[in-house]
Amino acid sequence: MIRPDSLRGLILLATVAVLGLIAAGCAEAARERLGLGLAPPMSVAMIVHGAEDDPFWAEVRAGAEDAARTFDVNLFWRSTPDAEERVRLIDESVQQGFEVLVVTLSDPEALSEVVSDAALIGVTVYVVNVGADIGAQLGADSYFGQVETVAGLAVGDRLVEAGSTHLLCVQHEQLNLALETRCNRAGSRLEQLTTLKVEPGNGVEEQIERALLADPSIDAVLTMNTAVMNGAAAAIDSARSTEGGQRAVIHAVFELNEEVLDAIEDGRVEFAVDQQPYLQGYLPVAYSRLVQYSELTQGDELADALLQWIAGRGVLLGPGFIDTHNVARVRAAMQRSSAASADE
Repeated sequence: MIRPDSLRGLILLATVAVLGLIAAGCAEAARERLGLGLAPPMSVAMIVHGAEDDPFWAEVRAGAEDAARTFDVNLFWRSTPDAEERVRLIDESVQQGFEVLVVTLSDPEALSEVVSDAALIGVTVYVVNVGADIGAQLGADSYFGQVETVAGLAVGDRLVEAGSTHLLCVQHEQLNLALETRCNRAGSRLEQLTTLKVEPGNGVEEQIERALLADPSIDAVLTMNTAVMNGAAAAIDSARSTEGGQRAVIHAVFELNEEVLDAIEDGRVEFAVDQQPYLQGYLPVAYSRLVQYSELTQGDELADALLQWIAGRGVLLGPGFIDTHNVARVRAAMQRSSAASADE
């Protein structure tokens, strides 16, 4: 297992590397510094499993598009939960000559063959968000995201420290290895685990409330995105009211945005898990260009060190935890980042 101090170091490295590139100036200065005028155009296809309206994937896309502008990359982005559609898009991207393919492996059984074939014919493949181990087996060059086993165990430990014994883990995607791993690993730390699969927009609040009322021993709820988080928070309040207001249920969520920060501050969520979605989009696109740059020039110390580190290890971007102790600091940092992006 990765030690927490090593994990923090990897997260810090990723953040410092990106900030170092951005701190060199605006996008134009970054391009000039890296000598990108010497490099031919590059095309990157990023094909992921998230729903188009999911705020998490909107943040991943924002990072990828920012990197594409900064590093002169032709980016094709598509986000769809339909595995067959992703297979088709990956095939088309390879046939159209995209040099780099960035994918998620939430349902590896469906995507393994097409991803392996792409790697075998020389396409550079990066995995983001989910599927680090499977991606390595398929020939992927690197991984950008959190290790779900580590994240799940860490969440379970925090719930146990808070006094929880029975976890209700809510999964909003029917076939997603990451969500299953989070639930199973978090639940392994508690005395009992109940898994509930729901479809967002289809009575999520009611389904969670029924599960809570059916088993009074459930004292923790884990959700995986903002929409389900809101439904669970309402279900917890309703169940608590039905039972006379005495029931204590701890609520945690794998997500980070302004709504999540609000939920932490008003007590609807105990803590949130951050895996830095912006960097999950930004880093693989930026790294693709740095690899190309290093092959065409002598490189420099920063680029060479970053390339060697990522090639050997990948970049772990979580888990990071946000609760009442650091929520104000995190909000201030997010607001500064948004202001900086708007200015540029």
